[in-house]
Amino acid sequence: MSTPAAAPALFEIFKIISPDGKNSVDLTDGQFRVTSFDIFENILSPHITGETIIVSSMGAAVSPDDPQQRVMGLYSGLPIRSGSKLLVKIKPSLGKTIDYAQESDDFKELYVTRTNNTIKDPTTEIITLSFTSKIGFLNETTRVAKRYEGRISDSIDSILKDKLKLDNSQVQVTATSNSKSFLGNQKRPLDLIVELASQAVPNNTKNPGFVCYESIGKFNFTSLDELINREPEFTYNYNSDLRSTEELGNEENNFKLATFDVTRDQDLLKQIRSGVYASKNIFFNPLKYSFTEIDISVDAGKLFNDKSFSSLGKKDKVPGILDSDLKKGNKFHRIQTKVIDNGIQKEKVTPDDKNNDPELYLAAAATRYNLLFSQVIKSTIPCNTDLNAGSNIKLLIESTSDRKELGPDETASGKYIIWGLRHHFSGQTSVTSMILIRDSYGLHFTKTS
Repeated sequence: MSTPAAAPALFEIFKIISPDGKNSVDLTDGQFRVTSFDIFENILSPHITGETIIVSSMGAAVSPDDPQQRVMGLYSGLPIRSGSKLLVKIKPSLGKTIDYAQESDDFKELYVTRTNNTIKDPTTEIITLSFTSKIGFLNETTRVAKRYEGRISDSIDSILKDKLKLDNSQVQVTATSNSKSFLGNQKRPLDLIVELASQAVPNNTKNPGFVCYESIGKFNFTSLDELINREPEFTYNYNSDLRSTEELGNEENNFKLATFDVTRDQDLLKQIRSGVYASKNIFFNPLKYSFTEIDISVDAGKLFNDKSFSSLGKKDKVPGILDSDLKKGNKFHRIQTKVIDNGIQKEKVTPDDKNNDPELYLAAAATRYNLLFSQVIKSTIPCNTDLNAGSNIKLLIESTSDRKELGPDETASGKYIIWGLRHHFSGQTSVTSMILIRDSYGLHFTKTS
C-alpha cells in the first residue's frame, strides 16, 4: 500500500534570533535550509514541543563577538543556543496556517530549549533544535503562592490568566461542578493544574477526569466527557483504494489512512488491577478520627455501567469470569485510600466539612482514565493542521470479509480521540502522525447530555 502525503508545505517565514536578540538569520535570505520541522501536541502534555533540523554553510552568519568579523556557520556565528527564538509561519496544503512569527506577541513565537545534535565538517553544519512555546518557559519560572476558593474551573482560569498571562482568546476551560479551596504552595502553575485535573467533575455529568494541554494557539482544560461527546471533526477511510503519492490532486486521498496499527487493546488483568470493574475506597477523616469504606462495582450499576457514563463505542458487557466472581461477593479488586480534606474555607471547620469530597471523583476518575486509554492505535495521514490533540475523528475501516460491499468493519470503525499528534514538514512532503485512543468498540456510541 502506498503512503499518502500532502504536498510540501510552504515556509512563508522562518527566522532564527540569537538569545540576546541582537543577531538573526532568515530562511528567505538563503542563510540556511530547513530539512525538517516537527511540532507535537499531546493531551497529557501541558505545552507543545517540537524539533527542527537545519543545515547551514560556513558563510551563514557574522558573529558579533568575533574581532575578525568572520562569516561562519550558525552554531558559532549567530550563535544558536538555548533561549534562541524561532519565528515560523507555515502554510500547509490542507488546514490552517501555523503562525508563530508574530514578534508583537511573544506567545506567538517559539523558543529553543536545547541543541540536541550538531554535526560539523569544514564547510557545513547540521543542527537539531528542540523548542517549545512561551507557556513551557513561563511554567519553569513562575510559582503559585495565592489561596484559591470556589469552583475548580474558575481557579484554573485565574491561574492561567494571572500566572501564565494568557487572555480569553488563548484559553478554553470546561466548567466544573465541584469546588476546592487550596493554597498554591509555591508549585509551578502547570504542575498544580495537572494535579487538579484528576479531581475535577464536569457540570453536565458525574464523570470526573480532566486533561490540560496546549494545542497550537490554545490552552485547554477539558473534561474527558467533553472530548468523548464531541461530534467527529473529520471522517477518514482505511481501505485498499489508497492512491499513490503521485495523485496528490485527488482530494479523497487527503482523508485516507496510510496505516492503522493497533499497539494496545483491552488488557483485562490491567483493568482489573486499576479498579475498572470494582474497587474499595477508604476515606480517613482527621477531625472525626474515623474511616469510611465505600465499595463500588459494575454489578451495582456503577463505574462504566452507570447510565451517565459516556463512551466512544458500544459498552462491552462484563466478562463472564468477572461477572460470576462479583456475584459470589468479591466486590473489590483495587483498594484506594484518601485523607478527607476538611477545608480551609471557613474560620471554624467542622468534622462534617469536606473540601472537594474525594467520594465524588476517586473511584470513577481511575476508571475513566484507564478505560479511555485502553485501546491505542497509531496512524499516518496527509498533513491536516485543522486536527489537534483532543480532536474527535471518525474512522471507517475496511472489512476483511468477502462481502466488502456491505460496509466497513462494524467493530474497528467508529469514533476515536487523538491522544497525540506530530505535524511533520519537509522539503518533499508533509504528513500528520497520530496516536488514537478509545474506550470501546464499534460505530454506535453512548453520549451523555
